[in-house]
Amino acid sequence: MNNLKRIKKISRNFHLMFSVLLVVVPLYYVIYWAFINYFPETLITVNVGSNPLIPSPLSIGLRLIGFLISLLPLSALIYGLINIRKLFSFYQKGVIFSFEHVNIFKRTSKSLILWVFLSIFYESAKSILFSMGNPPGQRTVSIGFSSPEITTLVVAGIVFVIAWVMDEGRIITEEQHLTV
Repeated sequence: MNNLKRIKKISRNFHLMFSVLLVVVPLYYVIYWAFINYFPETLITVNVGSNPLIPSPLSIGLRLIGFLISLLPLSALIYGLINIRKLFSFYQKGVIFSFEHVNIFKRTSKSLILWVFLSIFYESAKSILFSMGNPPGQRTVSIGFSSPEITTLVVAGIVFVIAWVMDEGRIITEEQHLTV
């Protein structure tokens, strides 16, 4: 019983943390695109090639396009955060093993996979936006698939397998309860 109390307490903290992230992460995207012209180039070119930036500040139109494109991976990320937050709300209430847990794990896995592919698209679109004002021959399109994306896909696969195992365990438990 002591473990359940600790699970509830820790889950309450994680639920709060994911609630804060649901506000902070979208706010970060808004601030990033609203003030991109004022950030140092090293902060902007973290995931982009060495010479992609246009020599002048991004126009409001390009910043708006960039922000709208950023909503794609952001929506997948928010969906994943909502699911994880919901999982911890169940743990906070002491509900440890249910059919809804399986669905949450499956949805989280799908959101991770979607986030990877939408992030690749977003980073590629960002490289186009940042080099759009460069003269011909100096414009870039950067499409990247590296360790972080592979790691995220592996984690998504593991989460999906965990959901599958949990579902099998749930089915066996229900069958045992129904056996007289």
